[in-house]
Amino acid sequence: MMRRPATRHATATMLMLAAAAAHAATVDIEDGQRIRDAAEQAIHAATSSAASELSAVADPTDPRLRLARCPSPPHGQIVGGGQVREHTTVAVRCEAGTPWLVYVSVAVSTDLPVLVARRALPRDAVPTPADFSSVVRRVPGTSALFITDPAQLGGKRLIRPVGIGEALTADALQTTPVVHRGQQVMLLAHAGGMDVRVTVVALMDGKPEERIRVQNPSSLRVVEATVRSAELVEIAL
Repeated sequence: MMRRPATRHATATMLMLAAAAAHAATVDIEDGQRIRDAAEQAIHAATSSAASELSAVADPTDPRLRLARCPSPPHGQIVGGGQVREHTTVAVRCEAGTPWLVYVSVAVSTDLPVLVARRALPRDAVPTPADFSSVVRRVPGTSALFITDPAQLGGKRLIRPVGIGEALTADALQTTPVVHRGQQVMLLAHAGGMDVRVTVVALMDGKPEERIRVQNPSSLRVVEATVRSAELVEIAL
């Protein structure tokens, strides 16, 4: 007779646990595939590449993750300034029902024609179209990371070596100076509605649209002017 209260308490506890489990079983859990789809769609929306060219593969979600199913499709937003990289993190959100937020890593690659080196090229070499072949490859990241048009080589030099068979990346190139220190150039000065032209001497190397110091050899006056071409710099007085 003394054990009946304890027995009734244990039975009540078991019934409560069973009811909680039954309730949990009825709660809709978000499908991990919908989360991955949202992350991949965010990548495609942020690039200009065709779907057939760009591959975006989201990492599987943690199987232990149990989020309430979003009443509307979740949506993704690229973090880190919105820049698409080889490995891009996407924030996937649900803002309806029970809101939640998860971060998903997406592997990005692109099929595109890239310039592939026909021979090894040293640092500081001035590349020409003859140094490369156009080859379709699957490359990490997006087309913005690679040189795809020989016209992009104009006025550039290599800032690192490029091996034979290597796809040329944009960060391997640097614009070369078109004006060099000690060179005579024409200075076009705008003053009071008038244009004045005078020959000056460059005191430093300069790339297009870069500001450099130049000196008038007669007056020895030094001014800063903007490089417009290999023969012309410009200033507004």
